[in-house]
Amino acid sequence: MPAISNKIINRLTLYHCLLKYTFKEQRSISSFEIAELLDLDDSLVRKDIALCGVLGRKKGGYPINELQQAIEQKLGFAERKEVFIIGAGNLGTALVNYADFKDYGIDVLALFDNDSAKIGQEAGGKKILALDKLQNLIAKISIKNIILTVPPQAAQEVTDYAVKCGVQFIWNFTPVILKTPKAVTVYNENIVSSFLQMHNFI
Repeated sequence: MPAISNKIINRLTLYHCLLKYTFKEQRSISSFEIAELLDLDDSLVRKDIALCGVLGRKKGGYPINELQQAIEQKLGFAERKEVFIIGAGNLGTALVNYADFKDYGIDVLALFDNDSAKIGQEAGGKKILALDKLQNLIAKISIKNIILTVPPQAAQEVTDYAVKCGVQFIWNFTPVILKTPKAVTVYNENIVSSFLQMHNFI
């Protein structure tokens, strides 16, 4: 996929959600309808859609099926993205059970944990493995992506170990700002911050 900015990726993902869940009964949609719901400028929406190669009609708007498929192609939904989850607690098991991951090409292969009571069990049909198995498994199948859902006090130590094992991309659901080498990319998903932003807006 050609490089596009994170802001555009975020907006295209929001457009896709609208097409899939909000306007699924319609055959077409206008850029104005999308812009109004998301509080965006109409011209910005049109520019984003143009990146996907879909042409609108003056009166008919954009065909929803065509636009949805074009966004999926642009963002690489059909490409399989294999990932491990480290941390088989409540959040980790909730994520492995999140059915929509499959629609976006995200395939959780396994979970890892240090809790002996969890090791050997299954969550969402995926095995929970001992964390010390991570290095061998990465070497065997070359998975570079992890979702980190461990307790905050363990986040940096687990990250150091994961990086040592060859992990290059971390989707961090902990509140800890992780220290990693420059070659490792970390995306922080701060749930509390998002809630506080909403609360402050209200």
